[in-house]
Amino acid sequence: MDRRKSTQTIGFVYGGYVMRYLYLIIVVPFYGRVLGVEEYGRVLASMSLMSVIWMLVGYGFVPVGMRDVSKAQSASECNDILSLHLSVRLVPALVGGCVGLLATIFSPVLSQTPLIGVLATLLGIVSGMNLGWLFQGLHQFRTPILIEVFGFVLSLVLVLTIVKGPHDAVWVVASLLISGVASSVISYALAISQLGWPRIRWTGSVVLMRTSTMLFIYYSASMVLTASSTYLLTLLSTPDQVGYFGAAERFATVGLALMGPAAQVFIPTITRQLAQGDIQGAHQTTRRGAALLIGYGLLICFGALTLSPVVLPLILGRSFAFSGHILQIFAWMFPFAALNEFVAGYVFLPRKKDRLLAIVGIASTFLNILVAILLAPRFGAVGLALARVMGELTLSIILMGVMIRLQLVGLIPGFERALRIVRAACGLRDHARVAKDD
Repeated sequence: MDRRKSTQTIGFVYGGYVMRYLYLIIVVPFYGRVLGVEEYGRVLASMSLMSVIWMLVGYGFVPVGMRDVSKAQSASECNDILSLHLSVRLVPALVGGCVGLLATIFSPVLSQTPLIGVLATLLGIVSGMNLGWLFQGLHQFRTPILIEVFGFVLSLVLVLTIVKGPHDAVWVVASLLISGVASSVISYALAISQLGWPRIRWTGSVVLMRTSTMLFIYYSASMVLTASSTYLLTLLSTPDQVGYFGAAERFATVGLALMGPAAQVFIPTITRQLAQGDIQGAHQTTRRGAALLIGYGLLICFGALTLSPVVLPLILGRSFAFSGHILQIFAWMFPFAALNEFVAGYVFLPRKKDRLLAIVGIASTFLNILVAILLAPRFGAVGLALARVMGELTLSIILMGVMIRLQLVGLIPGFERALRIVRAACGLRDHARVAKDD
């Protein structure tokens, strides 16, 4: 993929991502006004359940499937990959369904309206079975974005048409489910028209599960840490510190999420170039990805450092002024998070370093939680924010050490030259010391 086409595709992908936030800007205030606090809380609880089911059904299959399809040489080979992935996902889909039903029964909030929990569970299964990974692997990057935008529009029309008051909370989730099913029908119809009908296929399922488990461990460890940070602070500090931290973390999460869409283009492109033996092309694409991600991380760092004390009180109110200072601490996390996203997704994933990623992810998460437990009781929100920064820094150090050992550090623009300069400076210093001793 040439640079111009790559830039246009990435711009299109980010345009779809912007649509996602525009959708939220419309529906979140609508839910707050129409549903009220209690029913909106029930909807949020169901969406949290849906996210858990989605993660269980996805189980690390997405990056593996995208990588395998990128290397496929024919439509029949792609059909085999599709058939295997759909067959294997039936097991976590069944597990996810059971987890969703049990969570609904034992939740004091969802059990009062069990239908909303059931619908959220079905929505999580439908979302986990989506075919975005297939189209990304086929380098049809615009297709899943267009389908997603269609889903946003359909669900928005249904919600604004049907939901009239607090008693319609169930219809919020039902509208999202209808939209998800409609989007899936379009996705599967397109896939079948290109590759033929999928079939039940278990050959290779053990290998797929083992490979996906490694990536599931790495990505879920990061997700669990992010999702549990605010809850962890409730155990270690005061309610006001939880509020300050939670508000700042919401903005930090948006900044981190914006690193993701570019991976939908770069990872399958690098994987295909490696499969075709175009090592030089893969290295060039990897370096472009590094420049984009690390540049973004530095830009967001600078923006958060300078604008947080002004923007957060303006949006949330003056009572959240301290959250601006918390976000300034989070700012130092972005360059390291960008580097980690690059190394994990653009270097290790296309080169099948899955087990290594799992080990590194577990070690980093364990250290992060340990530091959080030590700092949060004494420093509150500041301590937990510092722990998150230190966690990303530690992960960067580990990943960079592995890259140097695997002789892949040259994929980071300018880093190898800087390393040579440091080594040369150390050599000159040692030479000067020896001369002085003589």
